[in-house]
Amino acid sequence: MDKIFVITLPFFALIGCGYLAGWKKIVPEAGIAGINTFVFYFALPSLLFRTMATRPLTEILDLNFMGAYTLATLAVFAIGGAAARILFSTGLGGSALVGLSGCYSNIGYLGLPLLIALLGEEVGVPVALVLAVDLVVSMSVAIVFLEADREHGGQGLSGMKKIIKGVALNPLALGITAGIVVSAFDQGLFAPLDTFTRILGAAAGPSALFALGASLVGRPISSGFQMVSFMTFLKLVIHPIAVWVVMTQLFAIEPLWAASAVLVAGLPVAGTVFVLSQRYDVLFARVSTTILVSTIVAVATFSVLLAILGY
Repeated sequence: MDKIFVITLPFFALIGCGYLAGWKKIVPEAGIAGINTFVFYFALPSLLFRTMATRPLTEILDLNFMGAYTLATLAVFAIGGAAARILFSTGLGGSALVGLSGCYSNIGYLGLPLLIALLGEEVGVPVALVLAVDLVVSMSVAIVFLEADREHGGQGLSGMKKIIKGVALNPLALGITAGIVVSAFDQGLFAPLDTFTRILGAAAGPSALFALGASLVGRPISSGFQMVSFMTFLKLVIHPIAVWVVMTQLFAIEPLWAASAVLVAGLPVAGTVFVLSQRYDVLFARVSTTILVSTIVAVATFSVLLAILGY
């Protein structure tokens, strides 16, 4: 528990800084919107590009492991989206964000350093593979639904063309695609480009967490508590159970890799979901509160999960 607290404390501090800045009006609402624009168009695409570009295809394409995690994640995405439509009468975009909140873990800024610190360097590869699935599959599926919801007035071929164009030109999708292309050539990154994307990508996590904290000013935790509770339960309980079932009962995944995937699934909701909700103006308050609540609750649930798995 002490280990987890020491590692997660800086992330709480970043959220607290954002909250303080918003509360004291040090950064106005327009400034927070500007930070999110920077994250969406520059920092996150750079992070996604470098994540994919610096890993060889032979490492990131373990189809058995990735297929198992994809199956479990999409199942949770579908459960969350369908439940949101039935229980909370959300639109297509809102359902997509509820589903994404239930299966998109905070890996890059919390999971990777946390699991390596707890279990050792050998878990780096499976965690990286899970990150690739989240970036390429979960995020892409959510963006398709968000773009479709934004173009809900479009009909037939014309509407579909707008949706496809919106997905294809989305900065996050472009970052992922470009990274995969570079990885396929197996030539590595040009040194200045490597440094540039590393510096810019490193700003994504702090910026998103800062903006998250600022967005919570004036938004009581009790607001939308039923939906927030549902998304938190979906992420911290249903997602790791689904991954465990698929990894151990449906696929023969090596134990350490399976345990790594389950632990990743037990992480709180990623700040990327908050960035998407702000960008598309869908469930902004609910998602931001869920990220905060799930991060706090995960300190306890993640410890329980470690104990259950024997770590």
